Amino acid sequence: MSLRPLTLVLPLAAATAVAAAPLALAAAPAPTPPTSAPQSTKAEAPDSGALRIIKTNPEGNPVTGAGFQLLDTTGKTIADGKAGSDGTLTSSGLAPGIARLKETTSGSPLLGTVPDQDVVIVPGPPTDMPITDPYKAAALTIKVTDKATGKGLAGTVANVVPKGAKDDKGAFTLTTGKDGTAKAPLPVGKKAGTTYTVTQTKAPAGYRPQTLTVDVTAVPGQPVTASFANTSTAAPTQKPTARPTNRPTASASSQPTPSNSPSTGSSSQGPLPSPFASTTADSDSATISASPTGDAGPTGSLANTGSSSTTTALLVGGAALLLAGGAVFYLSRRRTKAGDAQSAAGRHSITD
Repeated sequence: MSLRPLTLVLPLAAATAVAAAPLALAAAPAPTPPTSAPQSTKAEAPDSGALRIIKTNPEGNPVTGAGFQLLDTTGKTIADGKAGSDGTLTSSGLAPGIARLKETTSGSPLLGTVPDQDVVIVPGPPTDMPITDPYKAAALTIKVTDKATGKGLAGTVANVVPKGAKDDKGAFTLTTGKDGTAKAPLPVGKKAGTTYTVTQTKAPAGYRPQTLTVDVTAVPGQPVTASFANTSTAAPTQKPTARPTNRPTASASSQPTPSNSPSTGSSSQGPLPSPFASTTADSDSATISASPTGDAGPTGSLANTGSSSTTTALLVGGAALLLAGGAVFYLSRRRTKAGDAQSAAGRHSITD
């Protein structure tokens, strides 16, 4: 019997142990979380991206101090900073997508800034973004004036070409306004400057264009001027003006005055008719009056007038003809008187 209790005790102890087991399990503390939980947090890192800006000048040298802003699609700044001594600026932890990159300062007084641009942020390592700032443009002014008055000339056309450019790459034209000037920015490719050749291709109406070209050197951020002076085609030169005025004046003063010509003619011709007047006198007076009259008239008058040799010859010839005519008339008259005398003598002899 005594075994029976023993037999009964054993099942009771086992039942008690079995009943207490669920309570012990329910009261046991919860297990610690597995190490895989932090790994899930690290798995989110590949979803972010980064951007590295590399800033240089046109000659490829890094530029320090250039400032940039990165904006999201709403215009909110998500990153900003300035380039270091190596010309780079890196922004990390950026959400993938499209962002707007804005350059706030070039970092150099010789450099300009680039326009705003969109960039794509992708998950993973930084994406390189090269930025090359141009040199600041030079301020070109073309000035065209009247060479004589200095007044500005409108409507002049000039061609601007980078010196040494192939196929006139980078060439452009400018036309002057009312004040005779035209202005435009000149791109500069080197820190030392870029040379341009300016040629006047058209002049305003009534002017000749300047044929000589003008070379200018464009330095970053500095003004430069190309000047042209045009000559008016309507204004005569001084040489043609001087020649016509001088020649007529000299020739008019060198001509002799015509007032002496009539007096010369009258004085020379006055004594010429004297042989005719002397024909009515006797033979001795006719001979005496004819000889001095012919010699004195022409010779005296010609010596006093200073006429040319041609006029002298004509007067002498005329006087000779008059003398010859008077002599012929005198001889014929004398012969007539002699014939009449002989006839009278014959008649007297016959009568006697």
